[in-house]
Amino acid sequence: MCFFSFFPSSLSLLLFLVFQQTLSYITYLVEKVAVYLNTYLGSSKKLSELQKKRLFDLVSRIGVKYEQDKHGAVLKKLWTLAFPDLPFVEGSTKQWQEMGWQGNHPSSDFRGGGFLALENLVYFAECKPLAFQRLCFKMQGVRSDWEYPFAAAGVNITFMLTKCLDLHEVDRADKDICSTPMLLPPPSTTAGKMFLKLLDVESKRADHAFEEIFCETFELLDKIWLEEKADYMQFPAVMKKVEEKLPALLKQYTDSII
Repeated sequence: MCFFSFFPSSLSLLLFLVFQQTLSYITYLVEKVAVYLNTYLGSSKKLSELQKKRLFDLVSRIGVKYEQDKHGAVLKKLWTLAFPDLPFVEGSTKQWQEMGWQGNHPSSDFRGGGFLALENLVYFAECKPLAFQRLCFKMQGVRSDWEYPFAAAGVNITFMLTKCLDLHEVDRADKDICSTPMLLPPPSTTAGKMFLKLLDVESKRADHAFEEIFCETFELLDKIWLEEKADYMQFPAVMKKVEEKLPALLKQYTDSII
């Protein structure tokens, strides 16, 4: 076969393949735009003003990194709540490990949870002191010789909740988002949608919905831990079971305050 007789058919095949790929890409873009319009615009119109305000107030705190100069006073407050009979120690001390921090100072332990994790722990200690002390110092149940570190678990729970509830960090440089909360992408996961319902409940407890769910989730973690007779190496498996039970926890809590 002559090369020139073969070339037209090869060119036709190439053009067909390019057309097919282009069509597939256009279809992909149309689907993405449809999802965006439905999730980011359509769903947000259904949110009440109360939901928008509470959601914006919450996501504005996600992603804020712990900084000792800015947040040291809050960390000192946590110490005072956890160790009311001990004077606060500036700098590093092994006493922090008694609360379940990995090192001699918590500043390096926040990572994925950020400052929000510290706020959650302070809320837990301040609003539910008996439960905080019971879980922090492992006062109930037959405990393992190698227990989960309480404070570090609080950081993990904070990160897990933001992921499972589909809460998106706000770009603080985006003036449109900061001035117009309705542009926030609403949660789309099953747990996230249930959390949205909680944000619409007229109740003072719902004003601190995320913190309340944090406390309830911590109680659930400890309950599963004791039931499983778990030790430190099984912490990821226990957290996985906590994630699976989160929707049921959200429903139960929401029903309890309606």
